[in-house]
Amino acid sequence: METQRAGQRVSSRPSAYPQVARLAERVSRLLHGRIGAAAIESSSPDVGWEHRLERVEARIEHLETALEGLQDALYRHEVLDKDNISELHRRMDPGQIARNLSQDARRRGL
Repeated sequence: METQRAGQRVSSRPSAYPQVARLAERVSRLLHGRIGAAAIESSSPDVGWEHRLERVEARIEHLETALEGLQDALYRHEVLDKDNISELHRRMDPGQIARNLSQDARRRGL
């Protein structure tokens, strides 16, 4: 892992806790991103709106993807339910029940 001091990169030993190091790096990136976004928004009002619009578009794309996944899961669940109900109807047919009972009686020797 490298850190930056006074304009130059200084390598440091890897942390004994890699999760802490990753978290610190993520927080650092988020902080730099917010500072950069604030600078963009303060430089020009049009650029700020464009940046906000891009973020909204990205969120909408994410939501659309999640909705498509939910629709696919719901469809698969519906198909499974229909198959299960069909199987139950087949097994509950009086003729099928009679055949199953007869097979069971023969197998048990009754």
